[in-house]
Amino acid sequence: MLNFERVKITNEPVEKRLKSFDIEPVRGYTDQEGVTEASRCIGCNICTQACPASLDIGGYIRSSALSDPAETVRIVFENLPFPAIIGRVCTHMCEDICVLDDTGGPIAIRHLKRYAADKFDDYGRILDLPKRRFIGKSVAVIGGGPAGLTAAYYLAIQGVSVTIFEAMPELGGFMKMGIPRYRLPQEVLDKEIGFITSLGVKVRTSTKVGIDVQFQDIMNEFDAVFLGVGNHKARMTGTPGSDARNILHATEFLRRVSYGEKIDVGKNVVVIGGGFTANDSSRTSMRLGAENVYIMYRRREIDRPGYPSSNAEEEMEETLEERVNYMWEVTPFEYVQEDGKVVGVKYWQNEMVMEGRGRAKPVPIKEKVNFLPADMVIEATGQETDFSFLGNDYLRKLRLTPQGHVIVDQNGMTSIKGLFSGGDSTNINRDLISAVRDADAAVLGILNYLNVMDQIADEKWLPVLDRWKKYSPSAAIKSA
Repeated sequence: MLNFERVKITNEPVEKRLKSFDIEPVRGYTDQEGVTEASRCIGCNICTQACPASLDIGGYIRSSALSDPAETVRIVFENLPFPAIIGRVCTHMCEDICVLDDTGGPIAIRHLKRYAADKFDDYGRILDLPKRRFIGKSVAVIGGGPAGLTAAYYLAIQGVSVTIFEAMPELGGFMKMGIPRYRLPQEVLDKEIGFITSLGVKVRTSTKVGIDVQFQDIMNEFDAVFLGVGNHKARMTGTPGSDARNILHATEFLRRVSYGEKIDVGKNVVVIGGGFTANDSSRTSMRLGAENVYIMYRRREIDRPGYPSSNAEEEMEETLEERVNYMWEVTPFEYVQEDGKVVGVKYWQNEMVMEGRGRAKPVPIKEKVNFLPADMVIEATGQETDFSFLGNDYLRKLRLTPQGHVIVDQNGMTSIKGLFSGGDSTNINRDLISAVRDADAAVLGILNYLNVMDQIADEKWLPVLDRWKKYSPSAAIKSA
């Protein structure tokens, strides 16, 4: 009798994982679990249509079912050079449309990717990459995050000389600075980023464009430029009292912790915001020794960013397991200070009011003032892109949306000839898998712009932007 029940994904005990940044909350599949879970797939591959990077999910799930993790990794690398990273932190929209969702649960696509990738310390041993050669073109990549690294990988394979300019001391972008190490271990980052740079990619870290090197000089020196600069400029609320020294934006808080700083968060921490970054900040605070952590969000639970999705449900479940408290429908209106430090948050309870057919609006009930003690406040209230490094001349030429995102054409090129862009500064989804998709499109756009498609090393290693196929050819052959 067929068993369509999803193979249970187990977590480390809460008391064990809360004491360390080195313990991943979610355990990886064993060989038996991985094969069993992959064998549930019926091969419809509708999941591929929900994947921004257009991965051949049906193909790599099939190879996993056939106990061939090497083939799984090879199929993933058709479009994505981070199988172990994405296998841990992807928003996995593919699982939300799995046809087995109501029949035992969706295929654990993200975890199967992690299962296969974790089998290999060196992808070079299983990938049949073309021999390195140079075709006489150079591309600068500004920003060493997921979009920039993806572009660098696929361009380097085809013989383009790539130089990455990264403002921080290490590559990784949001993967390094915004995702805590208990969710994304440093050794995983090192393995996958190191593999990309091993292909001959030049790296200039601790180099701020606009300060250490001028953007104009980069445009003059290179044949094309790719922007993968992300959103790192904090958007603070400006709440009265926010000038206290124990108030941080989540991006600064997570970045400092990711670089090894042990921040004294005190006993009570209040996190403002309701998205994934708020969850990460709250769980990080618990690992730094906080006893009580509260997430304050002005809307309802069902209005939180990322909902409805299985990813949002999973993250909230893990956060609740770690004893973080959610406070829905509240508006903080003052950070109470003593001697320049926050000691508490004054807030109102909200009433959700429907206005026509739009989204329910939070309206504060100001008759009653509530107070919550706080030794630290972390604002997870969004970020935006700082384009000042471009200089005034280029900034005037760069077309942006009213929301401040870079406008690109179907090839990933901006309004400035030879300048391409992708990732959080360009894509409203603001997730890693969408950043990869942007870079995939830009790679093809750059190669066409450089007029070198007839010189590339191997068409096999060009990203596949859109696909609809049951399995990849290699996986289908193995299943015969």
